[in-house]
Amino acid sequence: CALYCHHDRLGDVEMINIADVTCGVGNVLHNKGAIGLFLKMKCNSSGRASRILLVTGHLAAHVKNVDARNADFHRIVSELEAQAPARFLRPKMNRDGSPAECDGSRLLDSMDHVFFAGDLNYRVDLPREHVEKCIVDMKRSPSRQGKLMSKLLRRDQLLQTIASGQAFAGFDEGKISFLPTFKFDKGSSDYDTSHKQRVPAWTDRILFRAKQKVRVCEYESVADSMHSDHRPVLGTFQLGWGVEATKKKARKRRRSR
Repeated sequence: CALYCHHDRLGDVEMINIADVTCGVGNVLHNKGAIGLFLKMKCNSSGRASRILLVTGHLAAHVKNVDARNADFHRIVSELEAQAPARFLRPKMNRDGSPAECDGSRLLDSMDHVFFAGDLNYRVDLPREHVEKCIVDMKRSPSRQGKLMSKLLRRDQLLQTIASGQAFAGFDEGKISFLPTFKFDKGSSDYDTSHKQRVPAWTDRILFRAKQKVRVCEYESVADSMHSDHRPVLGTFQLGWGVEATKKKARKRRRSR
């Protein structure tokens, strides 16, 4: 996990802290879990500091483990709330002065922007043959891609989870216009040809939650990156104050005509 900042904006960064949460076997091993980064950064115009939480996670695997993935999410946000620096989020205390129990909601509700990305491991609840046929048809007939993509995404576990509010409540996502990112034979564009025959799925995602407008400028996978059994996903986002600044410039141009 790494965070890069353009040198022109370094002076706007007020605070950075990191925390990690384990969700592996017994909540001890690091093969599953997350790293959270707490960032305070000045907005362009107002000078007010915006609080941003960036999380990269790896949730429970396998098609049947939706509940385990949801539980991982809740553990991660709860633990990050408990570990948040006091300068970033004032600790909540009980009347007797002891620390109050954290469930993650206070942290999420307090942030101006939250980004949660990684191998979230949610799958597509359809037979492999059905998913493969849709993928083949999309490649053969690009004009049908939108309709076929929607057909598959209706059975996407993550979208169903968000809609039900069981996890990632209030989170949004850019429009998915790329093929499933898992699971490939390494070094190949073929989906899993092993005896396990895993169903192709969009396991790799970037979700966001914000008090202000977020503009999704780009949300894509890198199809020719074949070093892994996943395809990496990238996103470019314009955050609230940037969106408002763009709108003001557009209004000024219209008035000057």
